[in-house]
Amino acid sequence: MTRLIALALLAAVFAAPLPAFAQAEDLPEPSTYDPTFTGTPVPGDHIRSMQAQSLADKGFIKPSVVQVAIVHHPYMEEDQFGIQMSVPDMISGCFSLTPLEYEAKFTQPEYLDIKVKKYRRVAPEGSNAQTKCDKQNKMSTALMVLSRKDLQEKGTREIRFSTEFGSDNYKIILDDTHIELVPRSMMIFKAQSLSGPLKDRIIHTFAGSKVVTLQVPMAQSGEDLSEEIASFAITRGLAPADDGQKPSWNDNGRASYYYIDQTGLLTSQLTPESNYAQIGTIEVNRPYDGPEGRSETLVPLTVFVTRPGTQL
Repeated sequence: MTRLIALALLAAVFAAPLPAFAQAEDLPEPSTYDPTFTGTPVPGDHIRSMQAQSLADKGFIKPSVVQVAIVHHPYMEEDQFGIQMSVPDMISGCFSLTPLEYEAKFTQPEYLDIKVKKYRRVAPEGSNAQTKCDKQNKMSTALMVLSRKDLQEKGTREIRFSTEFGSDNYKIILDDTHIELVPRSMMIFKAQSLSGPLKDRIIHTFAGSKVVTLQVPMAQSGEDLSEEIASFAITRGLAPADDGQKPSWNDNGRASYYYIDQTGLLTSQLTPESNYAQIGTIEVNRPYDGPEGRSETLVPLTVFVTRPGTQL
């Protein structure tokens, strides 16, 4: 009988659950983690903050603001363009920055998901590193190269940008001549070089397109020269890009007028190195104070041709 009681007690001991510290391979829930073993759990938000700090200690930075732009480099094909994401690092000093790390995938299939993760600030090495270095503010960037044909075949209609701090969606408007990215919000991802009639979108015209803009840098801020430009465009064989289209107003308060270069003569003057060209003048009335008082006189203003999205 004594032997049976002893065996029963041993079985009960081995059947009991193991203590928590014996399960070291399974990480505890953040809300119940107790790194000091004092019986006081640490909140999950605090744990995540410590995890982020552990990355920062190694030079990794998770951006809370990302600038978005469309670029086209000489090595790209005519129907290719790049989504450029950049993070200005405003701390000057003897540091170098790694490229901005991101991951991207097409889903559902109308969405392109781009998640920006982190970059690293790297301290220089060597005894002379602190005295012989570029101390200008630096920028970490990432470039995702896309093509018009690929987006059209996939039926992609929206880009969903995200970081750990939030997300923003950009609507895609695409045809054979240009692409537009229209932000639905800009909490984290800030669109650069906004244009269009309402200055609410990024516009890129493909190199093969014949759409151009006419600009008059010497025009007065807010001055609408649509009639003068229309008469000028006729003499250059240009057709309105869109019937009844109003001019697009730039940051400097001056307008861009959209036309189609039917002959291609003006487009041929635009290159990646010089994205504008002087093509003539228009005459505009300006106040003039003469011997008989104030009157008006015609003043010549230079007209430039540029690609859409370029501001002079």
